[in-house]
Order: sequence, then C-alpha cells, then structure tokens
Amino acid sequence: MAARVLPLAFLCLMQLIASPFLVANADDGTSFDFYYLVLLWPGAYCTQSKCCPPTAGPPANDFSIRGLWPYSTLSGEPVTDCNSNPWSINQISSLRDELNLHWSNLKCPSNDGVGNWKSAWKTYGVCSGLNETQYFSTALQLRAKVDILALLAKKAIEPSLLYVHGVSDIENAIREGIGAAPLIRCSKGPLGLFQLYEVYICVDKDGETIIECPVKQSFTCSEEIFFTPFNLTSINPIDMVVAN
Repeated sequence: MAARVLPLAFLCLMQLIASPFLVANADDGTSFDFYYLVLLWPGAYCTQSKCCPPTAGPPANDFSIRGLWPYSTLSGEPVTDCNSNPWSINQISSLRDELNLHWSNLKCPSNDGVGNWKSAWKTYGVCSGLNETQYFSTALQLRAKVDILALLAKKAIEPSLLYVHGVSDIENAIREGIGAAPLIRCSKGPLGLFQLYEVYICVDKDGETIIECPVKQSFTCSEEIFFTPFNLTSINPIDMVVAN
C-alpha cells in the first residue's frame, strides 16, 4: 500500500506546484512577466459617482495612476498578495507631494489617499520584487514618461463635451508616442455615451521598457467616444457637465 501512496502524493504535489493559481501568488515576488501601468482619467471617473476633493489638495488635471500591476502571462491574471512585507508611510514620505498630485483618491468622503496607497502596496507592490519606495517611485516615473495627456494634445485630442474622438485615433496617438499599442478602457458618461476612462500600458519587468502587451484585456468601447473634461474647481459630475 505504501509503495502506491508515495507516487500518488508526489504526482499531486507536482500538479499543485504547476498550477496557475500558485504561479500567480508566488512568495518570492518575482513570478510575474510584465506590469500593467493603469492610468485613470478623473473626468470620466467623476461621472460615475460624486467625487470629493482630497484633503491634501486638488490632484493634477491629468491622467492619474490607478495602479502598477505585476501580471502573469501564464495565468492571464494579476500577481497579488505574494507576501506580508510591511507597509510604512515613512517609506514614501519623500514622494508624498507627487503621489498627492498623480495618485490621489477622489472617493468620498474626502481622504488623504494613504489607505489607497497602502492597499496598492499590500496587493500588488509586494509582488513586484521592489521595496516600497522603489515601487511607488517606479509608477510615478512611468506616468511621467508616457505623458498621455501631452501625446493626445499633439493630435488635437483634448477634453471636451463638444466633440467625440475615434478610439483608433486615441490608440494611434499614444502608440506613436510610446512605441507600443495601449489598451483603451471606456465607461458610460454623459447621456449614456462611451467615454475615455482608462489607458493600460504594458511595461517589462525592468520597470522601464514599454512593450507590446503579452496579455490583452478585452474592453467595450464605441468607435467614437468622449474625452470628458475634469473641472478642478467643481468635481461634482453634474456641475462638470453643465459647466462644459
């Protein structure tokens, strides 16, 4: 009996080791293949529900960071919750001003964003192989490097409720600037029409090199979409629509 149980247990162990679930939740923080840099347009975000100004002051009138997600090509899923590396706000004290501008939290009630950053670190950052300071610094540097708002402006694609823009035009403007195709995510905006919501950009494990996405998320957009303005003086979505 014992001679038959041992091979069976061994085979079960090998199957578990090879499972995508374990690959996507590895403990060493290195079992991922690329990053998704996810950039959120706050003008679209604030049409979904009421937004509140952060307690640290208004964010930049620009695309903000939603996340920097390690991703597994094998599982097609984000790599999350790899370990229990501690969170400390002191580790990002030198980055607070930039984070307030470019990785803020517009949820109500008004908040200082710390809970958002802690969640990002505990969920995704611990899987990046970077320390806490490096993780947030890398995300900020990548956002500045791609500069989506400037790339769109070069092609006369600017926030407005008077015009719609082709999704392909938006994709091409960004591709021309960064050398790889972005993924565009839309949401329903004013009058129930689609609007630019998020831009996904794939980055190599080195945290620097923009690459073509090994895994492509499937998002629904119409052929033409709005680029909804973000009004810093009044971030109530109803006021935004009326003001523009």
